[in-house]
Amino acid sequence: MAGDRGEVGQGMTDDLEYQLEFVMANAWRLLGIQDRNPLSPTHGCFHYAYWRDKTSEFADARMQEAGAALGLLSLPCFDRWRADAEGGAEIGAVSGVGLASTEVLYEAFRAGLLNLSRQQYADGCYDEWYKGERGFAATEFTTIAYGLAAHFLKDRLRPAERELLTRTLRRAGEWLARRHDRVKANHEAAAAAALALVWEVTGESRFREAAARAMADTLSRQTGEAWFPEVGGMDLGYCSVLLDYTMLYVHVTGDQGPVAAMRRLLAFMWPNIHPDATVAAEAGLCLNPYVSRLGVGLLSPWDDGAAALIGHLRRVSPGRAGVSPYLADDLRLSRWSYLPVVTILFREVFRFADAALPDFVHSYPRGWSRFPKASVMAWHDGERHLYFAPCGGGVVRAYVGSRCLYEDLGFSLISPEGAWGSLGYDPEREVEELPGGYGMRGSLGRAAFFFPGFWSRLVLRIGCTVPLFSYWLRAGIDFYRQRRRTAVNQSAAPVAGRGGRWSLRRQVVVDPEGFSVHDVIEDAESRLESRHLLAPVMVEGRRRESLEGDFSGVRRLSVVKELAWSGSGESLRVTVTRDP
Repeated sequence: MAGDRGEVGQGMTDDLEYQLEFVMANAWRLLGIQDRNPLSPTHGCFHYAYWRDKTSEFADARMQEAGAALGLLSLPCFDRWRADAEGGAEIGAVSGVGLASTEVLYEAFRAGLLNLSRQQYADGCYDEWYKGERGFAATEFTTIAYGLAAHFLKDRLRPAERELLTRTLRRAGEWLARRHDRVKANHEAAAAAALALVWEVTGESRFREAAARAMADTLSRQTGEAWFPEVGGMDLGYCSVLLDYTMLYVHVTGDQGPVAAMRRLLAFMWPNIHPDATVAAEAGLCLNPYVSRLGVGLLSPWDDGAAALIGHLRRVSPGRAGVSPYLADDLRLSRWSYLPVVTILFREVFRFADAALPDFVHSYPRGWSRFPKASVMAWHDGERHLYFAPCGGGVVRAYVGSRCLYEDLGFSLISPEGAWGSLGYDPEREVEELPGGYGMRGSLGRAAFFFPGFWSRLVLRIGCTVPLFSYWLRAGIDFYRQRRRTAVNQSAAPVAGRGGRWSLRRQVVVDPEGFSVHDVIEDAESRLESRHLLAPVMVEGRRRESLEGDFSGVRRLSVVKELAWSGSGESLRVTVTRDP
């Protein structure tokens, strides 16, 4: 944590520019992973595991989104950064790395677009996770990236690229217009944005109509707590993704119908956003800690809260903690690097908070905010903030201002018989109300990770040679994901499971002076010969083992952790009681 966050005036730009400069400083990485040999049959491909390392039998089309980002960076409005680089100035998080010339950037865009068109199936779709997938996400998100490139490049597009781009986007739009992906609500919203951009590029009204249908389908599934279901559960990061693409649809089409729903969504997100503009990954099914900048900015003309948050990000930046969720590695940088770029390009329509609006940090609802269906809750009082996520196994974080004071990720138990942990998504854990706080009942479940084996991959490979079989195999995968409440393909986190021999009860109580976390673990069966229990906490960015060691023969364990709001790592008081 320390060193990952900063405030403007202490050597850091505002967060929107910080994220843009991060992409600029890493544009050389994107150029480095692209096949730039014009004689190569994979010229323009960004999936280096396919074209260079030969460890993949197919190209992931979503990595082609990097080409759109590089094309956008060729715009004249970024000449200032080019001039700074040529003059030896530092940009972004990496010093001494300049932005490539407009010719190099545009050529990377042109080659990326050409390769994308070659990857496209005859019916308009693409592969992402496995050969023959014909993926909805791969089709809509590549369409959005290159549709935004067309939106901003406009007359700078050469005739050959304009013709190819129009043809490629039209085919993708035709495929999307006939389909839905209701397993993930953000996919349906993104489809609406993609179809709106295809309408803008082609001028064909059928795509505008299909976009409106996709958006109506999205809005129809907003829950009573205002979030949208993702694989049958809630995910804070995908709330932000859905906000981004819904507001992009609003901006492109001029249809303000979704604005009211997005204001409700932001009101749900608000108390669950940390004051440093991060969120708890563990509080969502997909473990996505992304926080919207684009959607919040586009919503700001209609919503004071959005204006306050986007204004807050001009003064305080989470730094690397803000870019890590979606830009830290080659895969995510390739897919999402266009987002900070278009956020800056759209910035002229944002409304930033002024003195007439309350500051973001001081405008949280006071006291406890609880969302039972989502199984997340937060407590706010002035500069003091506490977050508790029963759905994620009881993760606790506490902040003073924008400073993370305390982080508690629960328990891990390792023995010769296997490994167990308290983390894992399950919004149906029992929650109880207490004086000054809340309690949660759950268990330490066996850590089970999903990795498809040889036969699973073989079935996919053979079955997906036929489009109809590909559809039914995907339906089976989605059924498994919804039943197990896991995204499967987006993390290496344990698949949440119920039951287990160790029951866990966690109580979190807070007051103006401080807070306490009281845990009780009980073994319902016979004792193990050896078990190693870990319960690390972070206080002021420093790791401290609140509990570690061999707990063989212990049937009941009680751990109480207490910390004052003005506390430090040294003042954390831990009381441990063992019952043999």
